Amino acid sequence: MKAEYLIKIILPTFVIFAILVWLTIIHLITGFWLYLLWILGFVVANLWVTHVTARHSYHRLKKRREAEKKDPHA
Repeated sequence: MKAEYLIKIILPTFVIFAILVWLTIIHLITGFWLYLLWILGFVVANLWVTHVTARHSYHRLKKRREAEKKDPHA
């Protein structure tokens, strides 16, 4: 995998959870809000990873199909 692809996946999820950990440590979020924000953090991070991965796969398949159209015997 390319480094830029990994950065697109790891950096945003790291930022999301770093903020959640920081807010939890300083007791800014507690109780119901703690559970809600952590669940939302997991959902958003999961959607982000799925989006980036699907987009990467789509572009990779598109390039492969274009290459097959140019040279169908390769």
